[in-house]
Amino acid sequence: MQCAACASKVESAAGSVAGVHLASVSFASRKIRVEFDASTTAAAATDATIITSICAAVAQRLHRAGFELSLERDVAMRAWREQRAQSALRTRVWIGAIVSLPLLIIAMSHDSIPALTGLTSAWTQCALAAVVYAWCGWPIHAAAFTRLRVGTTDMNTLVSLGTSVAFASSVWTLMRASMSTQVVLHGGEHGTEHVTGHVTGQMGALWFEAAAIIIVFVMLGRLLEARATHRAGDALRALGALAVSRVCVFDVSGERMIAAEEIEAGMRVRVRPGERIAVDGRVTMGESEVDESMLTGEPFPRMKRVGDTVVAGTMNTVGAMEIEATHAAADTVLAHIVELVDQAQTTKARIALLADRVAAVFVPIVITIACASALTWWICGPEATRGALALESFVSVLVVACPCALGLATPVAIMVASGRAAQRGVLFHSAAAFERLAEVRAIIFDKTGTLTRGAPRVSSVRACDGVASDRVLALGAACESSSEHPLARGIVRAAVDAGVLPYESSGFRAIAGQGARAEVVEQGTTVTVLVGRASWLRAQGIAVASQPSIGATEVIVAVNGAMIGSIELIDALRESAAESVRELDQLGVQSWIASGDATSAAQRVAHEVAIDPARVVSEMTPESKADLVRRLQQSQNGGVAFVGDGINDCIALAASDAGIAMGGGTDVARASADLSLIATDLRRVPQAIALSRRTLRVIRQNLMWAFGYNLLLIPMAAGVFAPWTGWMLPPIAASAAMALSSVSVVANSLRLRRA
Repeated sequence: MQCAACASKVESAAGSVAGVHLASVSFASRKIRVEFDASTTAAAATDATIITSICAAVAQRLHRAGFELSLERDVAMRAWREQRAQSALRTRVWIGAIVSLPLLIIAMSHDSIPALTGLTSAWTQCALAAVVYAWCGWPIHAAAFTRLRVGTTDMNTLVSLGTSVAFASSVWTLMRASMSTQVVLHGGEHGTEHVTGHVTGQMGALWFEAAAIIIVFVMLGRLLEARATHRAGDALRALGALAVSRVCVFDVSGERMIAAEEIEAGMRVRVRPGERIAVDGRVTMGESEVDESMLTGEPFPRMKRVGDTVVAGTMNTVGAMEIEATHAAADTVLAHIVELVDQAQTTKARIALLADRVAAVFVPIVITIACASALTWWICGPEATRGALALESFVSVLVVACPCALGLATPVAIMVASGRAAQRGVLFHSAAAFERLAEVRAIIFDKTGTLTRGAPRVSSVRACDGVASDRVLALGAACESSSEHPLARGIVRAAVDAGVLPYESSGFRAIAGQGARAEVVEQGTTVTVLVGRASWLRAQGIAVASQPSIGATEVIVAVNGAMIGSIELIDALRESAAESVRELDQLGVQSWIASGDATSAAQRVAHEVAIDPARVVSEMTPESKADLVRRLQQSQNGGVAFVGDGINDCIALAASDAGIAMGGGTDVARASADLSLIATDLRRVPQAIALSRRTLRVIRQNLMWAFGYNLLLIPMAAGVFAPWTGWMLPPIAASAAMALSSVSVVANSLRLRRA
């Protein structure tokens, strides 16, 4: 693909394949993301077969549209091919520049070089220009012909048409002059022909140096653009480089080296000092300090001992460890990070839609303008120079037009920003998430597991008269043993620590945001145990006496419809919570708390992080959290974000303009969110908002430049201002401007690498 028009054609072609309902192309990364309905394929087919058939169908349709789809999965091979393509492009640029330099000197000498005058000078220019036009410009002409063959146009069409007209008209002028019997060299008084660089005679002018230098500038621009765009993907490649290619595994048969992609859950891996960890797993032997900066953004290593978890891509520093893999190679945290960054880079932001619509019709419009300007100059221009002016305007308009800048304005900025965000521990799930997060003016935090550490500890157990506190804890833990909620884990952990073994349970059912119910076998008798908030148990017809301590979260335990006691838990605040709220205030973002806990517990956290008590809503269900999001969306002058970590936050995450899932949260929460935090550092939230706003500013700057460039220079190249100012853009200057336009957009986007 050479411009945004190409990307639009690729999307249309892929989208026309049966079963495909969305095709999104990133012009900057040269990747296509296809979403399809698997039900349109054979029911008995495997996933691999379905994907293979869809890929083949898309590749065939793109081939018919004049494009080739590479299905190369080897990253090293793909990188080698990109490097080879850049090397070939660099060779053409250098040879074109070397040949064009003497051509330009001869053309601009106006026959002042004794050995090169008149027709000798002209034919020398023709020979030199032919090398650049035919060989250096071959990729341009070949691509233009390919587009023509399938009835479409792109950037190559404009450049090939412009240079071909300039070169062919010059050859025609030279041939007519050579066949004339009345050719007089410069200085003659009776000749009827003057053949020189741009000295116009009765049969026109020579544009050999213009045709050659246009091609050199275009190829140079593409080389600079390719190198700059390659730098835009540095962050994603750096993440990919964290993956280990070979792994030392061991079992009863001994040690052996295998490819990392062959790792399956349950395999045992040995990691030596100084090696990167290749798997997500659990330490089974040894201890060491592990550098997890790729996850946490913090440079300080963490001690890992037997039973601790480790993730792929982190660095083992001092000791040897044996690790049991808990996930296959394709399911590691690192693989998930790379997949999400890649996904964000291949999706499109809403702000890019206007540029896409313009790019789709850009080339035909430019050709129409070029023809109209040439015709106008031919009819209205001065009789002596109208032919040269018509040709000059035609070539200049074709060459100066640049749809590349439009196509690169958004995706390169997204590439750089998503890679930078991943380095800081934030994963954007799509390009649109940057826009939505940049517009956020209010943010709602879930309390447990978000503002707090999510590891509540039991502070007290209160038993009703005639009931032992151990029984309250044991029955509560039995009911909660199947739950993923942080409060449930805290109760079970307290029971284990106290030596109170939970009873056997069955029929577990969680009521999101309320509590849980289970059948528990106690001393041979099955009883129904309810554990949850006081208001929920009252709604079940149970008499509840509730007096929670200030700042504690109270959980009521009831058996067979009667309360037997309560369990109080306290969750410590995250160290980064207060600082995050302060930074959000500085960004003009209003912070709220939405909690399912009691009012006293929620207000305690609000006081510690300095959130206005009026912006704290407690005892909420998942549905009421979503309702709060919608109310704020209607009242706020801007978007509303929600930060959560659990299943009970999914509705609010999906309802918000920008859902943010905490690191360590549930898979369902991450699937409902627009972006995820790799670690649990809440300071990443204001940083993500600041980065999003800066990214949107860069995208707007890029689009203003791309549109402004074309809106100003295309009329100038057409000679619209010439009658009043005398300004008319020469083809060589037009080609230089075109080459620099797309490079400037990429260079502006690269500033985000330091954000």
